[in-house]
Amino acid sequence: MQNPKEFENMTIVTAMIQIIKQSLNSHLSNEFWNNCEAHLAFLRAQLGLSDIQIVFVAMLIERDDVLSWSNFASYLDITNFEARTYADELDELVKKGWVVQDTGFIPSEMGYMLVSEAANALINNQVFVPEEPKAATEEKTIDDKDDNDIEEDSHHCCNHNSTENCYAPTLKFYTDIKKKTLFFNPAEQQQIQRLTQMLSPKKFHSIQRRLTAQGMRKGVVCLLHGRPGTGKTETVLQIARQTGRDILQVDTAGLRTKWVGESLKNVKSVFSTYREICDAYDDVPILFFNEADGIFSKRSTRSQQYCDKEENAMQNVILQEIDEFDGILIATTNLACNMDEAFERRFLYKIELKKPECEVKAKIWSSLLKKISKDDALHLATRFDFSGGQIENIARKRAIDYILSGRYASLDEIEAYCQSEILDDRKECHHIAGFAA
Repeated sequence: MQNPKEFENMTIVTAMIQIIKQSLNSHLSNEFWNNCEAHLAFLRAQLGLSDIQIVFVAMLIERDDVLSWSNFASYLDITNFEARTYADELDELVKKGWVVQDTGFIPSEMGYMLVSEAANALINNQVFVPEEPKAATEEKTIDDKDDNDIEEDSHHCCNHNSTENCYAPTLKFYTDIKKKTLFFNPAEQQQIQRLTQMLSPKKFHSIQRRLTAQGMRKGVVCLLHGRPGTGKTETVLQIARQTGRDILQVDTAGLRTKWVGESLKNVKSVFSTYREICDAYDDVPILFFNEADGIFSKRSTRSQQYCDKEENAMQNVILQEIDEFDGILIATTNLACNMDEAFERRFLYKIELKKPECEVKAKIWSSLLKKISKDDALHLATRFDFSGGQIENIARKRAIDYILSGRYASLDEIEAYCQSEILDDRKECHHIAGFAA
């Protein structure tokens, strides 16, 4: 029997994470049920669901997609027949309003999906209560607001408990990240290796202890910046995989909403969710802001517009959260020049990923294109000044043509792919799209 004190600080988020992890390949064995006894008891009391229903919800929220019976069986490592013995439990979830039926991509196979309101509620550590049909309420958007509404909104949004518009970041497990070999210029390679080494569990715990002993902030905040296609996002994924850290990924565009006060609420929710998840981990996950210039941009100096005030308030909250941050935050951007100087100062590490040098490009060509000689790879690297992302596009085109024709494209055909990758009309950008000059 587990010690009750061990779970006195348990939350919906921490309990659900344990169910997600423990149920994977568990065979629904007695060992699984025993290990999760306290977590299931907590969630039963909070959510009003049976144990197997909680497991179904855990799988659906983790996969974030339409799941069929075969998907459930594969996740739990049981037979399809055994999975279907729980059909009544899943149907009950549908009746309760937690789950909807969907055919997904395979019309012949019925699947199930967690309703978005339930997912958002659980990720934000809230109890989901299916809503009864109700009359539409009047609610103003930012565009409808005038200055007289500002003070009223500041109080109203704090008491707004609806999860309809609440943003939920995505938790990605490092075990789901596929290994991928990346190639960098020597200077960037050294910086990435040092960052990866620093974030390894043993080193990171030691670094945090020493920083704390010296009265310094122990959180690590990093920025990867550079041109599109230089591998910023994939670099973060591979760092997470190599260091055994899950990722809580934030879609910066998803933080914004037209409802007054909701964007600010979303930002606060991201950091509070991250703290809740950290409490359930020995090795803290990475809080990942992709395309961060969308939210870390320069603050507006205009004061008349309400939307500008809310935008500045969001950024001030993020700055304050970073100042008090104890975990790992990594942001990426193609437009570092658009970032506010206040954010720049708070990044402990700033790594610019530049376009690969010729020798590095040759390695990328060789790794992505099968049956290509080193001389041909060097020729392509010398002739075309492509990023890794552009080279990957060429490799995919070649793979598709191989599937269609049964043969690999020749060097001349690869060069034709490369020519089509270059958008010549950028030089003529004054033309209106869709119209001839």
